[in-house]
Amino acid sequence: MSSETVTLIAAVVSSVIGVGAFVHIFLMINTWPRASGRVVGNDGQRSNSDASDGFAFFPRIEFQAADGKRYVVRGDIGLTDEWPLGKTVMLRYCAADPRNATIMNGWQRLLFAAAFPGFAAASWGAWFGVLR
Repeated sequence: MSSETVTLIAAVVSSVIGVGAFVHIFLMINTWPRASGRVVGNDGQRSNSDASDGFAFFPRIEFQAADGKRYVVRGDIGLTDEWPLGKTVMLRYCAADPRNATIMNGWQRLLFAAAFPGFAAASWGAWFGVLR
């Protein structure tokens, strides 16, 4: 396979992933309800299968959804130290399934999603000969 073909494939894949990730995160930020929760526990998880690596602690968060029910979900941001019990955490959740919740730093996630279009732009630039 030629380098031009590989570059074209990288450009197309990066473009599709980038647009999909950006749209998904944008929709989460703008359509998922927000809720304030509190940390009620920690789940420790080895960060790698190698026993020499450390642990990451993921919070167990209790919150009340718009349906009036209380849910406990596992947070998706791990820390090297345990999350303080009782700490208030803002999250977003899927109204159709409140167990699908995320600790949402929207701008940080949008910037991450924007990295894929950046890769795509570099790949397209290389494919068109602008970047060599």
